[in-house]
Amino acid sequence: MKKTFFILCLGLFGFTSCKSGKSCFDAQLKEKYKDTMCTMDCPGVIGCDGKEYCNECIAAQQGIKVK
Repeated sequence: MKKTFFILCLGLFGFTSCKSGKSCFDAQLKEKYKDTMCTMDCPGVIGCDGKEYCNECIAAQQGIKVK
């Protein structure tokens, strides 16, 4: 159930790569958070790519820093 909710959350918030030409992707950040279990609290944060993520941890798993 938790895994399904996590996937659903990913789908709802549209996690995608950074806008072309303005990459803020951080491979080291993604590597650091790759095995981290993030909470599912979703206050909503804006990544450096201008997209909304559920929380800072989930953005970091995608290699995106938050503003």
